[in-house]
Amino acid sequence: MGTPAQELGIRVPESLAQNTQSAEIIAALLSVRSTPPDVALRIESKKDSLLRALSTKLPAWEDRGWIETPNAGSLQALVAALRTRTAETRIAVVTASVEVEEAHSIARTGAAKQNTDHINLQIPEHLQLRGAKLSTLTQALAYRGIKALKEKVNRKTTDENVLSTQQAVKTLFKKTPTEKLIWKSIRNKDISRQVRNFMWKTLHGAHRVGKFWTHIPDMGDRVNCQHCGVVETMEHILIECSRPGQKEIWALAESLWRRSHTTWPTVLFGGIMGAALATFSGENNKESKGSARLYRILMTDSMYLIWKIRCEVVIRDNGVAKSVTEIHNRWVALMNERLEIDRSLTNRVRFGKQHAIPASVVFDTWKGSLLNENELPPHWLREPEVLVGILPIRSRRSPSPPVGRRGRNR
Repeated sequence: MGTPAQELGIRVPESLAQNTQSAEIIAALLSVRSTPPDVALRIESKKDSLLRALSTKLPAWEDRGWIETPNAGSLQALVAALRTRTAETRIAVVTASVEVEEAHSIARTGAAKQNTDHINLQIPEHLQLRGAKLSTLTQALAYRGIKALKEKVNRKTTDENVLSTQQAVKTLFKKTPTEKLIWKSIRNKDISRQVRNFMWKTLHGAHRVGKFWTHIPDMGDRVNCQHCGVVETMEHILIECSRPGQKEIWALAESLWRRSHTTWPTVLFGGIMGAALATFSGENNKESKGSARLYRILMTDSMYLIWKIRCEVVIRDNGVAKSVTEIHNRWVALMNERLEIDRSLTNRVRFGKQHAIPASVVFDTWKGSLLNENELPPHWLREPEVLVGILPIRSRRSPSPPVGRRGRNR
């Protein structure tokens, strides 16, 4: 891209977006800056994103004061550099060319560099365009602009939990998500609103557990886990506590998962928080969206049930643990309820095309996980008593005496 810059292999710094569009903007910026302003310049690219950004979207972005514009800093620097030029500058979209292929090869070399490069995005004061047009400004946009200007306050607990999630997702699924992607993932539509709120507070360390009670008068006894005697953390509650609850629920989740899958990912605290980022391979090594959705449901709903049971035991039941039978049956009931919700949401007449779930998504999600699945018809969405493949534990009671035709005992 560009004659002088094609000899440079640049690794975009982590402070900038790590995507193709960001790399194209940086490459164009370096091309413009390394070319004398009175020399004609032609920039070539396989995609039209840069051309559309500078030709059609730029006026609206500048009117909005660049609020919520992707890669705003890089684009502003590029626009300022282009406006200093006196010679002709062309941006061309080409399907293939020797120069573009060579540029891609050099770009791959640059991306493999161990250290990132420093990119100067400073703009001369006389080229700096500040503010937004009042005619295009709304109250919501102004609020978001003011919020973006405020310096981000880093919270130690939040940073630690986000880092733990990144490391766990990398360990389990061989990819490292960005912080932004983690926060976006907990808003997945397959996660209920209650669970989303719980995950948001968990990542921020905002739950009233453990050290939260240290400085609260007469509450020091709540710092430690009543059952284990160690400082209570959310990680301890979800995967470490020996009180009946978490161990039994994760065993049930694994059991249902293994009805249709061979391997069960290790349950890690960061893995639970990043469950919506999980990916699995299906037939022909293609990504299995059904498996990812089932895993997302199992992990997030099981996590929230563990938390609810813990709160009931600690707050309401004075530390008296639930029975294994009750824990088992509540989890089975939760999964059956989730299955029933999925089945209901396929009704396009009731929920409309916008909110209804495609039947194929539900089939792919629960395939292999149902009770007596071989005996069900191919399209079982409207069949009665379709249940997950784990039965509840029935109480051992003596059978009731037979009842006569009029309801009297014989």
